Amino acid sequence: MTAGAISVEASTAEKRAELGALAALCSLPHMGPARLRGLLSGRDALEAVEHLRAGRAAALAGLRSCRGVDEPLIETWRRQVASAFERAAIDGHPVGADLLAAHAREGIWLWVPARSDASEIWESDPEPPALLFGQGAAIDPEVRRVGVVGTRRCTAYGRTVAQQLGSGLAVAGVAVVSGLATGIDGIAQRSALDAGGPVIGIVGSGLDQVYPTANRTLWADVARHGTLLSEYPLGRRAAPWQFPARNRIVAALCEVLVVVESASAGGSMYTVDAAAERSRPVMAVPGPITSTASAGTNRLLAEGCAPVCDVDDVLAALGEPGRTDAASGSPGLPTAALAEELDRRILDELRAGPRTLDELALQTGAGLGELASSLGRLQLSGWASETGGWWETAR
Repeated sequence: MTAGAISVEASTAEKRAELGALAALCSLPHMGPARLRGLLSGRDALEAVEHLRAGRAAALAGLRSCRGVDEPLIETWRRQVASAFERAAIDGHPVGADLLAAHAREGIWLWVPARSDASEIWESDPEPPALLFGQGAAIDPEVRRVGVVGTRRCTAYGRTVAQQLGSGLAVAGVAVVSGLATGIDGIAQRSALDAGGPVIGIVGSGLDQVYPTANRTLWADVARHGTLLSEYPLGRRAAPWQFPARNRIVAALCEVLVVVESASAGGSMYTVDAAAERSRPVMAVPGPITSTASAGTNRLLAEGCAPVCDVDDVLAALGEPGRTDAASGSPGLPTAALAEELDRRILDELRAGPRTLDELALQTGAGLGELASSLGRLQLSGWASETGGWWETAR
């Protein structure tokens, strides 16, 4: 565990007091990273908790400038902090000690990023997190990191690319950083885990509040075999505003950001903007110009982002040439396993891009009956899929 990634049981009394105060502030209702920064401006967490309890104007000035913070919300916070002080006095423990104990029981460690071995990540960050809650391994600053993001509504082409990038980066020893969303994010991280590589997942809720629930198994596997991080304490449910905040941490932690598929707007583009603010290189996977799932990535390419055609392109951007030798067999489709020559010829066509039945007939010279039989075999075996009359590879 790196310095700054703090086991609650092993931390000193002084660190426990500060961590407890930070955890107490993070646990306030509707508390977010911008509001927490406003409260902590010019003071440490212990001072901020005391000033908030006392309602001191100097401490509240930074809060009142935050969007959505009004007097009733500040009063709610003041009362909750005052109640925490009362409980702490009765128990004879510092404020927030009960929160630390609850997280320790769940195997959650607390990370003060600005004081860690990886503090250089945050030195010029415009919105660094004050505190992160983590499960699994602490981040090793010596391990290279690549963000892989994209749309939740990915195509079979996008799934194939995300799988290849996730497994290829894993074999090269590069950590895949993403947000554990359905679609591209989760596919890339699952492929990295299956290949035995390091993964870093950043989520937009408390570590006991799995979202999306469809990724429950992936969430548990990242916590067990990789690193799972959140800005939010136990019990914090997912909320729409928390995901753009999550995306800035994805951008900060990666050294290169790869967008596989994305519409013109959405979560992936929030991450792209956050990466640009942090001077992180952004790369994009080209896609069919007729596909709405590739509208955003193709626009990024038109604006000058570097293209990704395989994992070697990403490793070259990291300055790690030659590390794909061990992974050279990871991309690509093992078409030799297919029994029928026509099946292999069809897959050769589909690798170049989606095709209609008429286009496949023209390119292969096969009759419609032969094509239907071949495509049926490929679909049943998971090699190809069809959407709206278009056929494409599914692996």
